[in-house]
Amino acid sequence: MNFVYNHLHFRSEDPDAAAKFYCDNFGAKITSERPLSTTKSIQLELNGSHLMTISGRAEGEDPVPGSNEPRYGLDHFGFEVDDMEEAAAHLRGNNANFICEPWTMPSGSMVAFIQAPDNVSVEIIQRPK
Repeated sequence: MNFVYNHLHFRSEDPDAAAKFYCDNFGAKITSERPLSTTKSIQLELNGSHLMTISGRAEGEDPVPGSNEPRYGLDHFGFEVDDMEEAAAHLRGNNANFICEPWTMPSGSMVAFIQAPDNVSVEIIQRPK
């Protein structure tokens, strides 16, 4: 048996705005939009690989709000960059909200966290060279 990564699925109050956020800030591309129950599903890819699915609230659902506070379950997901200063400047230029400003861990990795739509926490990491 072989397991292969397939996708992350985010539920959003505003799927179009959420998709735009990931496109503008990380260079994701919308590959498709299709109906999903009584809402829609937006597929995003990054560098030619499927990144995530974003959908809205379907009729009859009442999703609980997200939180960027530490929690059990999925806490955050991350993108690796080769230049933290350049990445941080790009994100600031797009008015990204930094939950944690860039800092250097004892391992030498630089990390930062930003708040994505629907209070999703996104880590940005630059590994030591």
